[in-house]
Amino acid sequence: MKKSIKLLLMLLLALVISGCSKAGHLSKQKEGLHIVTSFYPVYAITKSVSGDLNDVRMIQSAAGIHSFEPSVNDVAAIYKADLFIYHSHTLEAWAKDLHPNLQKSKVHVFEASQSLTLDRVTGLEDVPVTEGIDPATLYDPHTWSDPVLAGEEALAIAEELGKADPDNAQLYSKNAKAFKEEADNLAKEYAKKFKQVKSKTFVTQHTAFSYLAKRFGLKQLGISGISPDREPSPRQLTEIEDFVRSYKVKTIFAEDNVNPKISKTIAKATGAKIEFLSPLEAAPTNDKSYLENLRDNMETLYQNLK
Repeated sequence: MKKSIKLLLMLLLALVISGCSKAGHLSKQKEGLHIVTSFYPVYAITKSVSGDLNDVRMIQSAAGIHSFEPSVNDVAAIYKADLFIYHSHTLEAWAKDLHPNLQKSKVHVFEASQSLTLDRVTGLEDVPVTEGIDPATLYDPHTWSDPVLAGEEALAIAEELGKADPDNAQLYSKNAKAFKEEADNLAKEYAKKFKQVKSKTFVTQHTAFSYLAKRFGLKQLGISGISPDREPSPRQLTEIEDFVRSYKVKTIFAEDNVNPKISKTIAKATGAKIEFLSPLEAAPTNDKSYLENLRDNMETLYQNLK
């Protein structure tokens, strides 16, 4: 309830901030669409599809998306857009509250993962589902860890851009197909590699790689569950350490944007080493593309499982 009230207040203030410039925003289509995206994977895929035809921006760049809430300026930026693209209600729950008012303001809103089938969250049996919890949060949003699903999302975004800008629909489709081909080739390359690895089980900071694991026939155990902000209980910590020993897991994969304290604790207790993967939930600090960073993740995983 408090979050809803906070978002409503931000919404009212954002409307005041954006009001003066809102009236003429649709005319920007002549110079290209003004597109706002929620976080890095959505931004990167949209930018690949759009090319340089449009102004593509993201409102979240530095921190993890799980605990992110848009600021007043973020909401104002969304209201100034021609098109707002987010990943899913599962991940950006705040977008659901904005949706009705955005439609009234003639901002086109698109849920990029709507054509994908999200898997239910598993491995959190000790966390009760209580009254008032949004059922959407019971689904795993991390589809961007799987290159094949990222390619599917690119096609969906291209179709939406084509609706907003019919004159360039063919170009968006061409760009999306090129992105998907590169992503599919990446998946084929690593399908062969992961088929040869000795160990099929890996442990990560949180379950950000379930779709990648599913794609390549691997098994992932996330220390912190679906969100890196949730710490395991003492009992869970003991169970994870027992799991690491039982499956002879040699590497604990921490994340490049999360404190690795718990991962290091488990590694020390079990004799495993620490390596880093990027959940790609925030803009990378390197100059590599989204798919290049995805390749780095898969190569790191492969090298430690073979």
